Amino acid sequence: MSATNALVQAESDYFDEIQAASDADHQLRASLDYVEHNGDFTDISNRLQKKVDFSPAKSARLTAMKQLQNYAQVIASITSSADASWISTDANNLISDSNKILKAAGATQLNAQQAGLIQTAVTDLGNAVIKAAVAKELHILAQESREPIKVIANMVAEDEQNIEGNNFAPGLAFDQTDALINILKALYNDKQVNSEQRFSAVRTFTNWKPILVTKGKAIKAAVTKLQTANDAMAKKQDLSTIGGLVKQAHVLAAGAIGKSSTSK
Repeated sequence: MSATNALVQAESDYFDEIQAASDADHQLRASLDYVEHNGDFTDISNRLQKKVDFSPAKSARLTAMKQLQNYAQVIASITSSADASWISTDANNLISDSNKILKAAGATQLNAQQAGLIQTAVTDLGNAVIKAAVAKELHILAQESREPIKVIANMVAEDEQNIEGNNFAPGLAFDQTDALINILKALYNDKQVNSEQRFSAVRTFTNWKPILVTKGKAIKAAVTKLQTANDAMAKKQDLSTIGGLVKQAHVLAAGAIGKSSTSK
C-alpha cells in the first residue's frame, strides 16, 4: 500500500512540476518583451499572467493512480482479514469521478481514445476491487486487474515520452534560460542601465535555476514493478517475490517525490 500511496504523491508532484515549469516559461518570455519594450504594455501584462492550466490533466491521471491505491488497500484488507466495505465505496466513487473528469478529453491533455481507455481502466479496476472485497480471492483480483493496470502503465509511459522524451520538457528548460540570458543582454545594451544595476541583474542569473520536469522515468519504472507484481500474484507466485517487487516500486516512487525540480 505504501508503494501506491507514494505513486499518487509522485504523480501529483509531477504535474505540479510541469505546471511550475510552464508558468516560468510564459513569465520569463513575457518579461523579456517587457524589458525590451517589445509590444503594448497591456498585452505584455496579460502574458505575464498567462498560464496553461494542467489541473484537468493532473486530475485525470490521479483518478487512475487512486484506483491503484484502492487495489492495494483491498489486498491489504484481504491479507489482514480486515473490513473492506469502505474500499468498495471509494472505488465506486472514483469510477463516477473519472467519468466526469474524462469527458473533457482535450483539457486533460488526452485525446478521446486515450481518455476512453483510462476511463475503462478505472472502471474495470474499480469493479475488480469491489468484487475482491467480497470474494477475497487475491489471484482472481490480480487476473482481473491485469488489463486495467496495463492501460495505466501505458498512460504513464506515454506521458513520460510526450513530456520528457520529446521536446516539451527540455524545451521549457531551454526557453527559461534563453529568455533570462536575453533579458541580461537587453540590460547590457541599454545605456541607461548603470554598472550596479547590471551587476544586480547578473547576480540574479547566477542564483537562478530553471524549473525542470524530471519525475517521469521513476514513475514509469515504479508502475512497471507493480504491474510485474500483479502478474506474479495472478500466477500465485511466492509472496516474498511479490513483496520484493512492491518494495522496489515504493523505492522508485518515493525517489520521484524526493527529486529536485531545479537544476543549473
